Order: sequence, then structure tokens, then C-alpha cells
Amino acid sequence: MGFRILGPVGVWAEGRFVGPSTPQQRSVLAMLLLNVRQVVTTERLMRAVWGDEPPITARNAIHQYISRLRRVLVPVPRAALVTAPPGYRLDAEPADVDLHRFRELVDQARKSVPREAGALFGQALRLWQGPPLADVSGDWLPAMFGQALAEERLSVVEEHVAAGLSLGAPIESLADLPMLISEHPLRERLTYLWMLSLLRDGRRAAALEAFRQTRRRLVDELGVEPGIELQELHRRALSAEPAVEVWPYSAQATAEGSADAPDAPPVPAELPAPPAVFAGRAAEIARVRAALTAGPRVCHISGIGGIGKSALAVHVARGLVERFPDGQLYVNLHGAIPQAGPVDPHIVLGRFLRSLGTADSAVPADLEEAAGRFRSLTAGKRILIVLDNARDAAQVRPLLPGSATCAVLVTSRRMFTSLHDAVHVPLDVLDVGRGTDLLGGMVHDDRIAREPDAAAAVVRLCGGLPLALCLAAARLNGRPFWPVSVLAERLSTARHRLDELRADDRAVRAVFQESYEDLRASPSGAEAARVFRYVGMLDGPDVGPVVVAAMTGLPEDRARDLLDALVDAQLVESHAPDRYRLHDLLRLYARERAEAEDPAGCRTELVRRVLHCQLATARTAIKVIGANSGRRAGIGPRTLDHPGARLASGEDVHAWTDAEADNVLALVRTSAGPSMGALVVSLAATFTVLLYERGHWLKQLGLAQSALPAAAGTGDIRYEARILGDLGWVQVCMGASEDGIAHLHRSLDAYRRAGEATMEASLLDNLGVAYRTAGQPERAAEHHTLALRLNRELGDRRGEAVNLTHLGLVRQAAGHYDEAVELHTRSIELLGELRMPGERLRAFIHRAEAYRRAGRYEEAVEHYRQAMETHEGLGGSGDFGEAEISWGLGLVLHELGRADEARQAWRRSVTLLGRLGLITRDERLSAEQEEPPPTPRVIVRQR
Repeated sequence: MGFRILGPVGVWAEGRFVGPSTPQQRSVLAMLLLNVRQVVTTERLMRAVWGDEPPITARNAIHQYISRLRRVLVPVPRAALVTAPPGYRLDAEPADVDLHRFRELVDQARKSVPREAGALFGQALRLWQGPPLADVSGDWLPAMFGQALAEERLSVVEEHVAAGLSLGAPIESLADLPMLISEHPLRERLTYLWMLSLLRDGRRAAALEAFRQTRRRLVDELGVEPGIELQELHRRALSAEPAVEVWPYSAQATAEGSADAPDAPPVPAELPAPPAVFAGRAAEIARVRAALTAGPRVCHISGIGGIGKSALAVHVARGLVERFPDGQLYVNLHGAIPQAGPVDPHIVLGRFLRSLGTADSAVPADLEEAAGRFRSLTAGKRILIVLDNARDAAQVRPLLPGSATCAVLVTSRRMFTSLHDAVHVPLDVLDVGRGTDLLGGMVHDDRIAREPDAAAAVVRLCGGLPLALCLAAARLNGRPFWPVSVLAERLSTARHRLDELRADDRAVRAVFQESYEDLRASPSGAEAARVFRYVGMLDGPDVGPVVVAAMTGLPEDRARDLLDALVDAQLVESHAPDRYRLHDLLRLYARERAEAEDPAGCRTELVRRVLHCQLATARTAIKVIGANSGRRAGIGPRTLDHPGARLASGEDVHAWTDAEADNVLALVRTSAGPSMGALVVSLAATFTVLLYERGHWLKQLGLAQSALPAAAGTGDIRYEARILGDLGWVQVCMGASEDGIAHLHRSLDAYRRAGEATMEASLLDNLGVAYRTAGQPERAAEHHTLALRLNRELGDRRGEAVNLTHLGLVRQAAGHYDEAVELHTRSIELLGELRMPGERLRAFIHRAEAYRRAGRYEEAVEHYRQAMETHEGLGGSGDFGEAEISWGLGLVLHELGRADEARQAWRRSVTLLGRLGLITRDERLSAEQEEPPPTPRVIVRQR
């Protein structure tokens, strides 16, 4: 016995059709089989039979069809058609349904080697007995599901052919391909496989003609050129290069076979958790799956806010994880908040590159270069990229890979028609049947089943908008004693909300208002609502309890409790411990409520409090890790309104820096103004030290660029000089020496105009370092010398000591090691007298390196070991300083022939740099394979 929908619909036994006898009954059976073991509402069954215009007697007719279907199913073992309000459920074994059996065989094939896969694909395709959903009543079912099912079958046909070609199948076995191409002339994968078979058969001219015909059709009908995969095969045909492998799953086997290899590239798995309940969208799911697995590999889901774009994207992506064994990348582009602004594609590329194994220090500073690096890393790999909540096509284009083996899933409110090669899947609201299914799945008890008419009324009043239905379910879960009819009645009496609920992007506001008022009615509602409004006025991606405490004046524990209350109310999401974020639309709604309920100028005061909190924490962080903040301690107010977060260790500092980096960048970017400028500059100038310590140079660059307008707006040339200097320094660190030197010169000029001789000397010294890293030792020596002379005139002995060791580095680079040692020694002695152990340690490391280069290896070993002891005595461990010392020590030990000790030191350095994200994969490989390995760039830049 078995059920069929892949052809004529019905129940079959021993090759004989058992029933049902009428097209209407077959439509009901088909809908139940498409949703086997799931409740299908009566409304959906009515639509399956009559489409969008069922007759008045439709509900009674459905009951009769169900009764007749039960009689048909009597002899069928392991099958039962049960009543399950608000509809019916067919309890049957999925393996007895041809569609589910088909998909099971396909999944097995995709996990198999080509020989086994070919047999499994063939077995799956033999389950098809004709066009899907044949012999049903009307055309609604074929229109909704038939095309998607046919597309699914065609994708499997392509994979079956690819498996055969991988095994060397003769061209005679592919006789059906030309007919398939004529039936689907715009399907590039079919042409690709036919061309490949022709090339392997030695028929190069025929292969080129097949390409020409397909290209002409694509250009004439769609106005687009063939995709990268087909063009590459055409190029190979023209140049008589060997044809390429076509079996798409060999990469998975390779990845599985080398998962434990130490040098294997990372496999990111960044997809969010799938939605707990997902109902409907079967046709859309099929279209998206087909586009990502067999189509142009770019799919764009669009629709109004709250329509369920992200849920659909994550649901489909989660189901395709095995098809993309090299990883899955995900980012929320925040394109739905005009006030906050979309995420810069450059920032996203930095994150993606890091996920793919690129160290922070190796992320290109140029957008085009970063995009090129991303395309290189993804070339030939099977990676799925989900770009959620995009603002526009310009934001998306730099994030697209260049390889046809990757797939991209984009969601946005607007349709990006300029993405010509994408399959566009616009989403509409849910109908009453699917909306009721969604609502019933989210409510934790059987109230939806007990009150089907009231549940349908709620769906209609919510306009079928998934987000509104989610909030409606939350209200019912929060009030377990409410009948569904109460919620329906409340929605129906709020006339102004009903109007908004039926609008487009303003439709969600009424549902948010209901949830907000529900929150206010709780015991701590007033406080929680205030936190909701305040959090909505910040522009960063998330927020923690410390910042909320600073904004509200509440204790940190109380702030945390209120944030958790917002999570329970589904107004805020907790995506990590002590991290909370708002959905884009909820943020807008929170701001609207703040404008209506809070006094004018409230946001300005809140931002000021957050600036004080973040600045206080940044100052604490610098003290904890003992970073050299130079003269930054005097920047900004001496006393602050909030003590900031408690940080007790370097690990605390690193965790806080990483968590708050994007928030600080957003705060600095959006807080410019005459009243905030000085605080913004103070925070930027302090936080940049922490970013530098962590090696987050790309973010450090963005911070300085964002703070520059604020600095200029203060009217204080010293603030502008400070940020110009920070901007120039990070550009030098990132290898953009020309721009960096230009900004350092502007900073120097500003300090000279301000009469800040001490900072003038500091900038001269920084310029010396910049010129040295740019390969201009003469100019470097000139600027270090000018700085040294000015510091001596000022009596600044600390500045003099730093200048001496930097001059030593210039002489060191020129090969004058004895002079370098002498300069480092004078610096060490002076810093010792000044009791500046941290800066003295830097000079000590420089002298050890000078000894090594001079061939004085025993002295170098002794100096590196002393440097390590000093570093540990200062509380340093597991940081960049230890990594730098370990690397230098390894080089010296190598020169002395102590290979095992050298290798141990290098491995320790590589381990630490890896933890800090400061070494590239290629550098890590070199460290394991070469003797001696090249010094990592991040260490070279510090010397």
C-alpha cells in the first residue's frame, strides 16, 4: 500500500488504484499528504478544492469528502484520518508517501559517493508517475505546489546526470538531455551538463554551439549573460582545457575526511536558531530551495516588515546545511532602520573574512580589496551566505561571492530589481488557514483548537501578518485563562489599531502597542516600559545591563531584571548572556513611544549618560591591562557620572572590548554635536587604545573616522589634532602609510598651531615610526631626531627615552646594530630612572632583537628571557607582548641550533596570536612548515 502525489493522486495497492474516486476527494487527500502528520484546517482544505471562491456549502462538503476518504483508507495499514480541530490530520508513515520517500532517497544520495548516489537518484526519480498532483479538482493545488515540485524533480534530474558524468557515463546514456533543454531553455545547469558530456565525447564544436544557443536565449528573453559556471566551461572549451568535475558533493567528503587536520580552514556555522514554529510557505520554500541549489544561486526574499522574510530564510537555510559543507555565513544588515543606518558592507566583509580564517590584522582597509579577498576565499567552495534585512542592492553587491558553487539568500523589504541574476520571491500575508496553523503552533495549549472561529477572527484582524500573529500568541500565552474570543474582541474594538493593522509597514505598530500596554500593566510595567523606550533610543546593535543602569539610574541587577522582563514580553531578544537587542521595527516603535511619553531632550541626556559610562569603563580597562595610554588620561572630564562596568582581569577587558566595540562605534558616529563633542572625542581617544591592544584595527579606523566630525565640531583644535593623530596611526598600522602620514602631518600642524609642544614632539616621533614602516629610513631618522631635540628642550625625559629606542630601530633596520644597541641601552637606563617598567620593557625587547640581528645570540637569548620575566612580573600573560617575546626567542634559539626549543617558542607565539585573531592562516601554516618561519606581519609592524 502507498500514497501517491507525484503523478495521479491516490491510494495504490499492488499496482492497483484503490481510490478516491472523485477529483474533489483527491484534492483533499493531496493537501493532507502534503502535510502528513500535521493538522490541516478546514479552510485550507476548502481552498485546495475550490480555490479562493468556495461555495456556501463548502464546509459541509469537506466533511463528506473526509468521511469517504476514511472508507478508502480502511484497508491501509498504519494510516488514520483523524479529526483535529480546527481541521483534520492524516497519520501515516512518511515512507508510505511517494513525495516523502522521494526526498528521503535524494537526501541519502547527496550524502553518498557518485556510484551509490546515481542508483539512489534513479530510484527516487522512478517514483514519479507523471506531472505532480494530477487528476485533482481545479488548478489551485497545481499552481501552488505543482510547479515547485516539478522544479524539485528537475534539480534531482540534474544531480542524477552529474553523478553519471562523474562515473564516465557515455553520451548515449544522456539522450534525454537535449529534450529537457528544449523544455527548459533558460535552465543553465542542463546546458552545462550537456556541454560537458559533448566535450568529454570530443565534440567541441557541438558544445560551443550549445553554449551559443543558450546565451542567445538568455540575452533575448531575460537580457542577462550566462552565469559564471557556464561561462567558465565555455572558456575551457575555447582553450581546449580539460573539462571539470561535476559531482557537487565531493567537497563534503573531503571536508569530512580532514575535519581533524590542524590546517583545515574554519567552517563557519553562523545561522541563527530556526523558528520554533513554522507554518505554510510550502511553495515559497520550494522556490527558494531550487534557486539556491539548482538555479542562479542568488535568491531574494522581499516583503513588508513583519511578513516573515527572516524566518523563511533561516528555515530554508537550516534545511540546506548539508548542501553547503564549507560553511554558512549570516549577517543582519539592519536595513530597516533609516535613523540608525544600515551596516557598512566593509564592516560585514571584515566579519566574514574573520569567520573564514582571516586575522583582524589582515583584513584589507579598502572596500574593493576586502570584497576581492572575500571572493578569493569563497572561490570553489560550497558556502551559503544569508544577508538578512538588507537596505538596498548597493549594500548587497560587495557581499556577493564570485563562485557559482556558493549560494546567497537576501531578505529585504523592497525588491531589488537590479539584481538581475537573482530569483525574486515576494512574500504575501498568510491566508486564514495557514495563519491559524501558525497561531495554533505558538499557543501552548489547545485553546486555538477549541475556538476555531475566534482563532480565524484573530488571524483576519491581524491581517495575516506573521509578526502580528506571533505577538497575538504571546498575549495568549501570557494570559492562560483568556479565551481566544477575548483577544479577538479586544482587537475588534480598537478601531484605530485595526486601521493600522491592515496597512502596510505601519501595520505592526498596533500589535506592538498592545504588547507595550500589556507590559505596562504588569507589576513592574512602568519601569520596564521606560527601559524599553530608553534602549530604543540607542543606535548600537545591542545593549548590556551596565549601560541600561547608567541610563536609568537603577542598580545593575534591577536593570538586568527589567531587561529579562522585556524578553519575556517578546519586546527584546537576549541573543547572548547579558546582551539584549531590539528588532528593527520594535526599535522604531520604542522611539515613537519615547517621543510621546518622555520629556523633550531626553535622548540627549541619555546619550550623555551612556558616554560617561562607556568612558569610565574604557579608562578602567586601560588601567587593568596596564596599557600605555600616554597623555590620554587628561582627555575629557576628570570626574564621570557613572563608574562603568567592573573589570577585574585582562579576560574581562577583552570580553568587554569585543562586546561593546560596535556599540561604541555607533555611539560615536551618532552623538556628534556641540554639547557632546568633547565626550565623544574622549571616548574615541580612550577606546582606541583597547582596540589597538586587541588588534581590531579595522574598527579602530572606523572609530577615528567617525570621531573626526565631532572633534571638528568642538571648535577646539586640540581635539581635532588628537583624532587626526589616531586616524593616521591606525592607517600606518594597517599598511596605508601614505594616508596615515598625511593625517599625522595634519595632526602635527594642529598641535603646533595650538602651541602644544609636548604633543608636537609625540607626533614627530609617530611620524618617524610611520616613515620607517614605509621604507623611508632617512625621513624616519629626521623626525625622530626632531622629536628628541624638542623633548630635551621641554625636559620631557620619558619622551626622550622613547625617541632613543625608536632611533635605535631605524639604525637596526639599516644594519648598524652596535649603534642600535647603544641607543636602546640609553633608553633602558633612562626609563629605569623614571620607573616606567612598561615602556622600559619595550626598549628591552628592541635591544634583544638588535643583539640577535648582530649575531650576538647568547646575549639575545639572555635579554629575551629577562624580557619575559619582566613581562610576567608586570602581570602580562597570554597577550601580544608574550607572543612577540616568544617569537623573537624562537628566532635566536634557531640560530643557536636548538631547534626543539625554537619550535616550542614559535608554537607558543602562534597560539597566542591565534587567540587574539592577529595571525593569518597562511602565517600559521608557514610557522609549522618553514625553518625558520617568516615573522608574522603584526609583529613586524611593532618593531
